[in-house]
Amino acid sequence: MSAGTEVSVAGRTIEVSNLDKVYFPAESGSTSSITKGDVVDYYERIADAMLPHVAGRPLVLQRFPDGIDEFGFYQKNTPDHVPDWMGRVEMDTADGGVTRYSVIDDAAGLVYLANQGAIVFHTLLAGADAPVRPVEVIFDLDPSSDDLDPVQAAAKELRDVLDDLALAPRVKSSGSRGLHIVVDVTDDDADFDLTRSFARRVAEMVSERGDFTLEHRKAKRQGRLFLDIGRNAPASHAAAPYSLRPIPGAPVAAPLDWDEALASSFHPQRITLTNVFRRLAQKLDPWTGAPTPRSTIAAALDAIG
Repeated sequence: MSAGTEVSVAGRTIEVSNLDKVYFPAESGSTSSITKGDVVDYYERIADAMLPHVAGRPLVLQRFPDGIDEFGFYQKNTPDHVPDWMGRVEMDTADGGVTRYSVIDDAAGLVYLANQGAIVFHTLLAGADAPVRPVEVIFDLDPSSDDLDPVQAAAKELRDVLDDLALAPRVKSSGSRGLHIVVDVTDDDADFDLTRSFARRVAEMVSERGDFTLEHRKAKRQGRLFLDIGRNAPASHAAAPYSLRPIPGAPVAAPLDWDEALASSFHPQRITLTNVFRRLAQKLDPWTGAPTPRSTIAAALDAIG
């Protein structure tokens, strides 16, 4: 993408600025840094792969206007200066307020928000058309160290349990230190009470099979991997597939197939801004054409008992 002040994306004209600003400083042994222009260009190029996972979903943005080594913050509310063509959805908050989330449906939305310093795109676990109806369940496996063995062991146990329940689990790299296990919700009337109860029951089953825990307090985990089900709540969110993460090297939260997620060579930061397009050119998105659940969350919860 050129360093001009205006670009045309998906039929919209977007003003861009400071494209030479360094967002990801060069790592030791690396010859180049990653600039804001590189990030904006990335989100335009990745749009076809990313939009199926973010379009029509309320967004929480993690913004770093001066790069990942400087101050960053989470943005839930859409500022008034955001153009009218950007979608919005309002959701009540627990304290009686209202949050107005941004919603995008094309590459222009990705580019506009990237130009605003958004490096990470998080999605709520529901669609903007029905924000109290979850569309997915997420199990977050995030180790307290760089040891991936317990992450992969927990992922395998989760896969086996969820496969037995006919729920066709999918897996993606968090782009940070672990894995997300994702299940589509096909129930017509699911709510977050249902999906949270289901996630807890499954996590309890898995914790009985290995050295894993649902204990939030680190002091009580005794070195066991935390099975985090806390994202299954109305205002909770997770890094979207193909979102960048604010970590040196610009790793990507990438959909995986199960063989690569459980391979000894796997690392959650292996797929990055600089190699993800080569990966997509060599193989389809692993989630494309993936099996769909043959059961509902409610039926699965009944089956567990």
